[in-house]
Amino acid sequence: MNTNMGTGTELKERAGALMDIGRFDQAAELLARYLVDAPGDAWAWSHLAHCRFRAGDHEGALKAADEGIAADPECWYPWERRAFLLPFFMRVDEALEAAREAVRVGPEEASAHSVLARCLLFTGDHQGCYKAHRKVVELDPENPTAHFNLAHPAELIGRLDVREQALRNALRLDPDYADARAQLAELHSDAQRIKLPELAGEYSAALGAKPDSPYIEHKLNVVVLRLLRRTRWFALICLVIAALTSRAFPTGDAPRELPVPLDTRLWSLVLMSVTWGLGAWFFAYRKLPRGARNTVWSLLRRYWPSRLPLAQAAWGTLCALVLVLVPWTDRGYEQTIALVGAVPVVLAMWFGNAWRRQQNERRENREKG
Repeated sequence: MNTNMGTGTELKERAGALMDIGRFDQAAELLARYLVDAPGDAWAWSHLAHCRFRAGDHEGALKAADEGIAADPECWYPWERRAFLLPFFMRVDEALEAAREAVRVGPEEASAHSVLARCLLFTGDHQGCYKAHRKVVELDPENPTAHFNLAHPAELIGRLDVREQALRNALRLDPDYADARAQLAELHSDAQRIKLPELAGEYSAALGAKPDSPYIEHKLNVVVLRLLRRTRWFALICLVIAALTSRAFPTGDAPRELPVPLDTRLWSLVLMSVTWGLGAWFFAYRKLPRGARNTVWSLLRRYWPSRLPLAQAAWGTLCALVLVLVPWTDRGYEQTIALVGAVPVVLAMWFGNAWRRQQNERRENREKG
């Protein structure tokens, strides 16, 4: 008898060690062997359910959770496992019942309240989900994930102040919490409290902490693309300088004689160089951290739509250069070149802004609905 008990304890301890290093298949085998001689151990059944779930066996995991409930209905952990697993079988109502039972038998367990919040979110009870997550934070205030999980239901019920504070708390407890940093940066962007280069820096830092996150990578790419679109404004400024210098559209008492003197045209080249130098370097690229700078070049190499804004900016700037480098004597040619340079850039900017505005309205309508 003593030998069997010792063997069973050893199996359980070895299974726990395997779970700690992520070898859930082997841990499940040891727990199954242990439970042959100890079928009344509800905690072991719950651990077996967890191992089977992590190994991809959802049906086996649910069966193990039910066995744990049968072994000890007053143990909260198998109820928590059952509540966690049932949504994968589209049995949300049953999951909610199991979660409430887990909270009843384990009212001081943060994990039980967490799975209740998850089930309430699935049923659309955002207020209940928010309250459940507040309880999780109350029971486990030093857990950064508890604070992070509170942010989403807080946003759903309009408590943006709580959402921001929850994200800040998560970062205070874990400065490398990438998702919290990315969402806090997004919140600041929505409130227009952060500039684009700084926003790119925040997403770049978050991606450095979690390089395999598609969400953060997408957000960083979007910000970099917005920065690239700004270069079209530099081209339009250059076109305005060139049009004024070349006297393409003279007004009032402005000089009308053509061709324009060479020194005047050379001076306009200096102004255009300053426009690009200050715009591209001083106001944008200089403030980007190294990670975001690398993203600029990476995005240009692998995502061809990101090249369109630069191509449009280059086209406008080229037309501006043609206006001032050639000593034109026909104002009609000058006006044609100015319009050919400006119209495609302006149209691209107008259609792009209209499309993004429409997308934002659709997103807001979905969130309200």
